[in-house]
Amino acid sequence: MAQRKLLNMFALWGLAAASNGVPNIRIVPGIEMPMLAFGTARVSLETCTVQAGVEQWLRLGGRHIDTADDYGTQPDVGLAIKASGVPRSEIFLTTKIPGPIGKQAVINKILHTALPQLGLDYLDLVLIHFPCKSMKDFPNKCGAIFRAERLDTWAGLVELRAMGKIRAIGVSDYSVEQVAEVVEEFGEAPAVNQVQWHLAYHNETLWSAMQQVGTVLQAWAALGGPTASHGVPSISLGDPRLKEVAARNNVSTAQVVLRWETQHGVVPVTATCSEEHARGDLAAFDFQLSPADLDLLSNLMPQTELVII
Repeated sequence: MAQRKLLNMFALWGLAAASNGVPNIRIVPGIEMPMLAFGTARVSLETCTVQAGVEQWLRLGGRHIDTADDYGTQPDVGLAIKASGVPRSEIFLTTKIPGPIGKQAVINKILHTALPQLGLDYLDLVLIHFPCKSMKDFPNKCGAIFRAERLDTWAGLVELRAMGKIRAIGVSDYSVEQVAEVVEEFGEAPAVNQVQWHLAYHNETLWSAMQQVGTVLQAWAALGGPTASHGVPSISLGDPRLKEVAARNNVSTAQVVLRWETQHGVVPVTATCSEEHARGDLAAFDFQLSPADLDLLSNLMPQTELVII
């Protein structure tokens, strides 16, 4: 019954078909985002350049690209977009600014760094990358300490949106309480909250709270892998339990994981230098997991217990 309710909710989330087979999800009225993004953190692309990876993604039909000021890859993404020949209107581009840096700093960061590096006139989505003053404070030292700075930074994003430089605004790695700060102060919820989310690490309380305020969850480290936080357990794509589900659906284990996420309305960020893997990721919407499979996957635990010394 719970999974039937989930699937019914999924049907109401504003999904729309796309010509490349990847559906869109409505993140705010009038703006739809492809439900699969290509991440551009260099650690995720070990055997190709960021530019080559993005160009391949666009050539294969992918249309959602995720970058960040902290990645240092905005210039690479800009070159790839220009070289691809894909019309700007067909591409959904997400970037992230560093944590709470304040209103004027975020305006300067977008106008004088992000847009020039990307070679674009506007951005589809901008996220506050993390809720702390610096990454070394995340996640244990955030709390309400930087509330004023977070809200001042949000005000800068609101101003950029009013200027037409940003279409939608959101956050990354925000807790339920930190999202509530935005709602309370501005009367709107972030369009997106990008968080660590994979089979071995998914916060159902956060998922439920985001549904209530209308914020779409996006998954970094969607398949576990090298971008998962140090110390967080993972479930290998070679896990025999995953292989059983994949065999039942005649798909790969990676496609199973991506479909489990998207059937929850969570938008995965993936990355690969392999054309075969990229094609497989983009084809992860060609099947539907059963309620029984969704339940099984949601309750998987890592086969090897995490030992912290």
